[in-house]
Amino acid sequence: MKIGIISDIHSNSEALNSVLENIKEVDEFICLGDIVGYGADPNYCIEKIKGLNCRCIGGNHDFAITGKVNINYFNYAARAAILWTSLQLKKENFNFLLNLRKKIKLKDNVFAVHGSPQDPLLEYILDKDTASFIFSKYDFKIYFIGHSHLAGCFSFNEDNNKIDYNNFSNGGYVEISKNKRYIINCGSIGQPRDGNPRASYGIYDLKYNTVNIYRVSYPINLTKGKIINAGLPGSLADRLSYGR
Repeated sequence: MKIGIISDIHSNSEALNSVLENIKEVDEFICLGDIVGYGADPNYCIEKIKGLNCRCIGGNHDFAITGKVNINYFNYAARAAILWTSLQLKKENFNFLLNLRKKIKLKDNVFAVHGSPQDPLLEYILDKDTASFIFSKYDFKIYFIGHSHLAGCFSFNEDNNKIDYNNFSNGGYVEISKNKRYIINCGSIGQPRDGNPRASYGIYDLKYNTVNIYRVSYPINLTKGKIINAGLPGSLADRLSYGR
């Protein structure tokens, strides 16, 4: 069985469509949240996710729209996009966000969350110290996460208690080992921040116990034009070209 791991779409329909066209032969999709925010196509992206009939959790932007996260947590551009999005959403799409969960169990000891096991919405796992705390506090084989928009993998070797990190800004591959545990971020579809502007997603192959991270080009200028035409902050368009 193969599971497509997608996250942080952020209302970017061009990136989402390019990823879905690129993915081959997956049996199921898992969405790790932040379907909306930043971009200009929130209704389209929600409806596309609903059409996939995938298991989906909410991210901090999704929950900010529904009032579950304080909007003051966000910077100016993010707040502006949240307020704009809240005025665009159809009622049924708002309700979809309202009913999202915070955690998914894929199989025994394999979970998915937007931020971290400790704080599903807001905590970033960006360094080995944070990863070490998560590995020590929680019992799991793999945690798939989003939120940071940085594709990469923390691994914990149970034989020597060593933590390693692999950067997947250009894609990558993880072969799940018996003596290791993993925190894996398959990257952002709609707003990568690892210096690579191409959309990022993962495929978790349960048969071969592997995770592959892929990068996909999409028509960025079209997305940028939509953001500008919607009256959203120009910085949200500019950053897409640089993957920052």
